[in-house]
Amino acid sequence: MTEQVFRLIPATQNYPWGKKGSSSLVAQLADSSGIPDFKVDESNSYAEMWMGTHPNAPTRVHGTKQLLSEHLAAHPELVGESVIKRFGLENGQIPFLFKVLSFDKALPVQIHPDKHTAEHVHSENPRACVDSNHKKAMALALSNLSALCGFLPTSRVSEFLAFVPEFASLFPADIIAHFTSVACSPDESGRKAALKDLLSCYAQIDKAEAAVQLKRLVERYQAGRESDEEKDIKSLVLQLHDMYPNDSDVFCAFILNHFNLKPGHAFSVTTGEPHAYITGDIIECMATSDNTITLASSPPSHLDFLSNVAYNPTPGKTLIQPTMFTRGSTSTAGSLLYNPPINELAVMQVIVAKGGVESHRELRGPSIAVVVEGEGTVVWAEGAKRLGLGKGQVVFIAAGTEVKYSAFETAFKLYRAFVEVA
Repeated sequence: MTEQVFRLIPATQNYPWGKKGSSSLVAQLADSSGIPDFKVDESNSYAEMWMGTHPNAPTRVHGTKQLLSEHLAAHPELVGESVIKRFGLENGQIPFLFKVLSFDKALPVQIHPDKHTAEHVHSENPRACVDSNHKKAMALALSNLSALCGFLPTSRVSEFLAFVPEFASLFPADIIAHFTSVACSPDESGRKAALKDLLSCYAQIDKAEAAVQLKRLVERYQAGRESDEEKDIKSLVLQLHDMYPNDSDVFCAFILNHFNLKPGHAFSVTTGEPHAYITGDIIECMATSDNTITLASSPPSHLDFLSNVAYNPTPGKTLIQPTMFTRGSTSTAGSLLYNPPINELAVMQVIVAKGGVESHRELRGPSIAVVVEGEGTVVWAEGAKRLGLGKGQVVFIAAGTEVKYSAFETAFKLYRAFVEVA
């Protein structure tokens, strides 16, 4: 009989927006994770650590080096029959992809397609859509997080068109006039249509002219000549420009919601919702998929940004409110559950105090946990089996397994992603 709890070897992804060298949380965790021959290169950008069965960066079983998907295919009871049936899983797949991200430059503005679109495009062009699944996701801040997500209210975009001449110059006068006329209208469908027209123009702007206007805007802001209506957005524009000089996507600051989150804050991203992380370290968990459509690549694109974006302007994001998984849990001790409106996943933050113990009931589905601070043990089989764990190490926990976490000389902190089916 195979073990119910066992260590995993995650995979890393190196993208230019990742933090460099040992400043990256991803590099710090990977360095102790058991990845063969891994050494931190201070000149390299370490953006993501993946834990799951997606083929683009698959996890392996520690010790045997076997693909996790192959191991689970041979032992489906580790996933659980109810989970396999609920999500139509095959070939040892699990329904969620668990990640740690560490970044100090903005990611591209992007959306994720819904399942119907992903299935259709993947069947016709697997290079444009690498799998057939949707990619609803949640992000949980591990450090101070800056992000763009969702469209600003049309009334606020209209103010920017009126008070930011460099931004307004990117659009035809008739588009601006129509947008302004409906921006404060109670007609929701009219506001969405006007927003769609505005974004369509934005996606097709002349990059060279946009760079000229961006230069003028930055020079004006640096000289302190912003209007009162621009004061709140000025620092974001200058920050994005410092990251990507002359990049027209900086103007997204006048279209998308910007917010700053503290550690422990979390939000979900639905299909079609434009977003871009800017700076921070996060836990990210999503339905198992790597389908992304960036604004910069559209048009032309087989999987077009404009036709898949959800035009839903809102004044901000509603955060996921964590609940107690174990009695008496708080943000600094115990187990807090972050349960987004995504069937495939949920995430727990687990903090065990020095010398303490935290018990978890059995879950009706598989889970993966990653240690981000401290050292301790995980115990299962009614105390008959235990595994020592430290920062960066990752474990798989089978469906139906009750576990206990114990901390050593310092607090023991981990994040556990899982799925449950009633």
